[in-house]
Amino acid sequence: MKTHLLLTCLALCTLSTLRARTWTEAQSGRTLEGDFVKLQDSSVVVRLANGSTTQLPLARLSEADQTFVKEQAAAVPAVKTEEKAATKDDVKKQLLGTWDGYMADSDGSRHGDIRLEITEDKVVASNPRGNATMGAGTYKLSGRRIDATGTEGQFAGKKYEGIFELDGKTLRWCSANDNPNSSRPSKLQTNTQSGQFLMVLEKK
Repeated sequence: MKTHLLLTCLALCTLSTLRARTWTEAQSGRTLEGDFVKLQDSSVVVRLANGSTTQLPLARLSEADQTFVKEQAAAVPAVKTEEKAATKDDVKKQLLGTWDGYMADSDGSRHGDIRLEITEDKVVASNPRGNATMGAGTYKLSGRRIDATGTEGQFAGKKYEGIFELDGKTLRWCSANDNPNSSRPSKLQTNTQSGQFLMVLEKK
């Protein structure tokens, strides 16, 4: 089935007038023209004349194509460790401060108010209406992941695996609750059945 799809794709795309590399399917000799984008797992991502992209299994391409791809992939400069660290530090700096917002229901509507005070190594949650502290904990960042561990109040000893999105002064933080059966969210959306909750916050 995969071979059929590859051959069909190659057959259709030979009609393209894109002035780019000509890719050849080793077994059939069929060709496709397009720009090399990247090597993704065991496939080559190619951009076609209409701007769309397609994936070609590397192992099914000609020896010349495979050599070309490996050379292109090797030529991509590696991101330096210090550059990665700097990016992570920049994100953390943007998180520091006071955030007011709400807990969202599964349909995105407002469920309850919450305030977060985020410092270099700590998060303190409170109710902004009564300014009553709900608890506090530490947190760690890794890419789009944010994991918190409660140290004070009702969150003490509990772990929360989450993901986040930071857009200017808007922070969307979705986390699994402390139930052992809950898992890290894959979407920024409250899912009560999976024990996942979303906070939508604005920086003060």
